[in-house]
Amino acid sequence: MKTSAPSRLASLFAAILLFPGCAVVEDTRQRAEKQRVAKQNQAHAAFRTQPGWRKQTFRNEELLAKATAQNTAVEIALREQRGILLVDGAVAMDFPVATGKSSHPTPKGSYKILEKKEKHASNLYGRIVSGSGSTVVSDADTRDHGVPAGGRFVGAPMPYWMRMTTTGVGMHVGNVPGHRTASHGCIRLKKDTAMQLFSILDVGSPVTVDSFAPALGGPLGTDSVVVAEVTAKPRPRARSKPKAPAAPVAEQPVQVADNQPQIGAPANEVSSAPEGAPAETVPQTAESVIEQIVAPATTAPASAEPPAPAPAPAEPAAVAPPAAP
Repeated sequence: MKTSAPSRLASLFAAILLFPGCAVVEDTRQRAEKQRVAKQNQAHAAFRTQPGWRKQTFRNEELLAKATAQNTAVEIALREQRGILLVDGAVAMDFPVATGKSSHPTPKGSYKILEKKEKHASNLYGRIVSGSGSTVVSDADTRDHGVPAGGRFVGAPMPYWMRMTTTGVGMHVGNVPGHRTASHGCIRLKKDTAMQLFSILDVGSPVTVDSFAPALGGPLGTDSVVVAEVTAKPRPRARSKPKAPAAPVAEQPVQVADNQPQIGAPANEVSSAPEGAPAETVPQTAESVIEQIVAPATTAPASAEPPAPAPAPAEPAAVAPPAAP
């Protein structure tokens, strides 16, 4: 069934009138969402103005009650040494962290949690103990330090481990100074914070690492910036692991052939002893050595005898005459 031209024009005109209405509805929803988040973040903004807030953790219990793995995200602010948990875009937690030092900086980027383990130990960093149990290296790196015979490597404990990269960066319980970087690249958390995040987040939960939390739009609060932008320093060249010393090689006596000058003998001393007789060192002057070198090669000694004459050729044998018949 064909539609007439006036019908098509009427449908087009109605669609044109409808589109602005949709845009208005969408814009209204976005404004309402921003207002909701801003209202919920008022308590957090006030928290950051309180004295000593840097040592404390902010929790919005109303938002935390609604937190699930599907509506949450974590943002780490490197320069503030703080982390925030967002629930539907609003700040539900604001907590201190300790990120990587300049020798092992925490890499910026957008990640997802790849693995969760309540009990975990590093296979890269830890300490080396001897066979008797005493600590040999307290801050060991398995790439740099060898384990002595009878000793062992003890990995650093990382409870409530939440892996972010395949190269060993993640969030876990650790020492958190609160005002400086301290880790080998991971994001250290206080135990209560780690336990709460571990219970909410799941594999696939998003984690963003940047200079400042993107949701806050920059530094927020009194004295929020505590560290400068961390510039990665090249990792020191790995030290060679200790090896057992090689067995000493026994020194062999050097055999010197007869009539050969000894190493270290003066250059103007040569042996003139006859063959079979004990060698004696006869001193010669430099002039006599030079005369021997420049003497003509065709000059024969005076006592040399002339060569013997060559033997004469043999006469042909006589042939006997034939016998008479």
